[in-house]
Amino acid sequence: ACQLHISVQAGIVNYAAARFYHDLGASRIVVARELSIEEIAEIRAKTPATLEIEAFVHGAMCMSVSGRCLLSEYLTGRDANRGDCAQPCRWEYALVEQTRPGQYMPIVQDDRGSYILNARDLCMIDHLDKLYTAGVTSFKIEGRAKTAYYVAAVTYAYKQAVKLLRGGGEYRLPAQIRDEVEKISHRAYSTGFYFGRQDAVQEYASSGYIRPYEWIAVVEDYQDGIVT
Repeated sequence: ACQLHISVQAGIVNYAAARFYHDLGASRIVVARELSIEEIAEIRAKTPATLEIEAFVHGAMCMSVSGRCLLSEYLTGRDANRGDCAQPCRWEYALVEQTRPGQYMPIVQDDRGSYILNARDLCMIDHLDKLYTAGVTSFKIEGRAKTAYYVAAVTYAYKQAVKLLRGGGEYRLPAQIRDEVEKISHRAYSTGFYFGRQDAVQEYASSGYIRPYEWIAVVEDYQDGIVT
């Protein structure tokens, strides 16, 4: 029998919604990104153990509630809800008065303008133990339109972190594993809403990427101490 997983776009924010989808036959739900760790723990405590919980732990954050955004479809014809988002929330916007086309008035935060819709990236690799304790079954990495190197580096780092979780004992992430998520191209990191809404998840100064390292080569072979 096929398994039914409910997308984050269903907006599951409480145990009543989770139970509803479980009763319809869902084996896993992806909880809304707006939830705190405590709220996820409540959903876990008040839902059947057979219902798996998946939560985002890394990647770009959508400025819209749980990714249900229509900006890309409206502005470019590319449907964000079908995996083709043009990320218009990252663009720099100006104000135009309807009867004065072509007269752009800047929305000024500082001399670099203002990126009023731009969200920081999510990074929870330091706190996977807290999500695990809250009852999260699966850690979800957002990687839409990313390179193979990005996917390889991020999944490697989180795989090593999960091994630490499975090993038991205190969750202490080695610096070299933590550094892997800093090496890839990313926006400023945040912990999203997991520790409350006081943590800023918007980045108003710029929508550009942080690129502290440069990719230089692909290792294709290794023999007798020689790297090709």
